[in-house]
Amino acid sequence: MERRSLLKAVGGTTAALGASSFLGAASAQQSSEGNGGNVDFTDTTVDLAQEGLSNGDLIDPYLDEHLQSGTLVKIPAGEYQFEGEGIAGDYENAAVVGSTDGVVFNRPAPEELVRPDIFAESGTVRIENITIKGKKGAEQSRWRVGAAEGARMECINFNQPDGTVDGSDSTGLFAGDDHAGTLWIRNCYFSMFGNVACYVSDPYKGGNGPVIVENCDFVNTGMSALRFASDGSVCRNCYFEATEKAPAGNTGWNQRGIKIDDPGKAVIEDCDFNWSDTGAMAIKFDEDGEGGEGVMRNLRIYNDGGTTFVSGWNTEGSWTGENIHLTGDAEHGAPSHFETVTGSNAKRPNTEYSIWKPMGENVEPSGPGAGAGSSSEDESGTEDSESSDEDEQEELEHHIVLHASEDNPDTYCNARFTTTGPIQYADEAEPNTDEITENDDGTYTATSIEMNPDALDSYTFDGEIESYEVTSGYDVSVELDGEETTFAEIVGEKSEKDSSSDDAESGNGSDKGNGDSEQQHRVVVIDGTGDAEEIAKYRFSVSGSAERDAGRSDASEGLPWDRMTDHVGDGRVVGVVGNGKDAFRFTGSLESISVDGNAGVTILEA
Repeated sequence: MERRSLLKAVGGTTAALGASSFLGAASAQQSSEGNGGNVDFTDTTVDLAQEGLSNGDLIDPYLDEHLQSGTLVKIPAGEYQFEGEGIAGDYENAAVVGSTDGVVFNRPAPEELVRPDIFAESGTVRIENITIKGKKGAEQSRWRVGAAEGARMECINFNQPDGTVDGSDSTGLFAGDDHAGTLWIRNCYFSMFGNVACYVSDPYKGGNGPVIVENCDFVNTGMSALRFASDGSVCRNCYFEATEKAPAGNTGWNQRGIKIDDPGKAVIEDCDFNWSDTGAMAIKFDEDGEGGEGVMRNLRIYNDGGTTFVSGWNTEGSWTGENIHLTGDAEHGAPSHFETVTGSNAKRPNTEYSIWKPMGENVEPSGPGAGAGSSSEDESGTEDSESSDEDEQEELEHHIVLHASEDNPDTYCNARFTTTGPIQYADEAEPNTDEITENDDGTYTATSIEMNPDALDSYTFDGEIESYEVTSGYDVSVELDGEETTFAEIVGEKSEKDSSSDDAESGNGSDKGNGDSEQQHRVVVIDGTGDAEEIAKYRFSVSGSAERDAGRSDASEGLPWDRMTDHVGDGRVVGVVGNGKDAFRFTGSLESISVDGNAGVTILEA
């Protein structure tokens, strides 16, 4: 499932995609096809451990012998010498997949050229779970990748943390003008290159095959972290950082985030930038890209003094910007036609990143051994702690899957639930955008944000689910511990179980109208009006009963959050309000109330 961002100003976010609107569905389909770790497109499997490969060996002869069309080559965990001779040529339905426990290719001295070339002639070709160690030299070393028309090349968890020496012409991944199929780059890490880390703009000049760059981290890398873009290309859920000066390239020093220097049609979305005056500009519309078109949306950019946008041509009418959050003291220079969010309403970027990110596996970000790009000595005490973290995840007693209906009208579907015990993300969650919070009362709340129709989110948790909320007008089904159910059934079962001992205290049953002061109704109003872009979370408990007061509630001018169903039960109310009002009638006394956000509270007589 794709990463989704919380949109504080959601009005019009799906409108005005212009000529790039076709890219969203197409790129999402391309992305979902790449199931990392699940190689089902080869006929034969060769495990190099069984072929005699041992830690420290030169791996090139093994790859040269066994990597061929129709074959999956598995590499056991370890560090191997690699000179670039074992991967070369055109392949059909082939894969080189390292162990998720960590595989390192140690390249030779910087002055030695290493220039692997792996091309998908037809079908799917993949390279996965490999970290390249050692700096590249001044003369151009690089990994050249691409695919013929109708074919697909995949680079997954393929990491180059050591970059280059100063003054280098070497690059990280390079796609040439012969790329005409689909190139999918996911969960990769690049750092400290003097030249371009991910050089994938050249296909526009020839085969014009799309390039999908997802969940990748570019940390302090020079010239340009990413050069874009051929038609249909997407950069999604990537992180760009300039907090330390990178080496110079062979033509001098520069340190850009994304350089758009070919006039293709592209989407750049859900990305985070942590920038400073250490770098040059975060995003450049180069004059060579004039005539291109696309959309930038849901970007979070912090810049404390450098340059954010530089435009070499007038992008109005060609590129649109939606929900661009700008923070920091820089003069950001965003194009005037971009929709930006600034000041206290702007959301700062998520600055967490990982070097080792196997797909579909419960492996900690730092990776085992030197597979994360750290020295073996530094990792000596890390593996045990990571293993214990994984064990903790496995010990949570319940597994829940939320499934947004495919008939939901759009992506404004938000779902949350609160439990009595801890919650953790499972395989289908999106930790960078979905939220887990520990509440003041010791409970935990998970929120799935902006679920696409037919999207899945999954979590594990301890204890019981005590409340839930789903945006009004949207359907979310639930699978709990492998059984289909609903939130209402889960909470209802708990309420029925607890009600046998709580009826008298809650004011339920035959006491209605007996004249007790606890049966006199009052109203609590949580008022979030006046701030069109913020939400407030609230919860309160009463000694009697509570019910929504529709007459005093107002969501007519609110955000989609105002349409979210607030949970009311067992004398507890949990909800969220945006630019609207939530009102509840209750009996008994107001025992506790908490509000997280900008909202006022008023108590009225009914």
